[in-house]
Amino acid sequence: MSATSQPSLFDVDRIADDQQAAAARIRMRAMIDRLKATSVPYWRDDAAVILDDGAFQRAMRLVPPEEAQALWADFDKEMQRLYTIWAATDSVISQAASGR
Repeated sequence: MSATSQPSLFDVDRIADDQQAAAARIRMRAMIDRLKATSVPYWRDDAAVILDDGAFQRAMRLVPPEEAQALWADFDKEMQRLYTIWAATDSVISQAASGR
């Protein structure tokens, strides 16, 4: 078997099997649906935001790149919407704590 016909064990661009891709799709769509369904950010702290973002990006590796980018666009749009609400809420809380 030649090197060109056998993928490397450590090939980062390997194609995930259909079952993994299907599971990743379900997880990513559920995350997007959860974001769309909420009007108030559900994260307790910055670490929770980072974990959600990281989990989504890891799942993206398991689906075809074009599909991953389309799902990322939806995810990012909803995250940005909630970041805006969170930042505004955090600003109000900070001002109240400082006595302004």
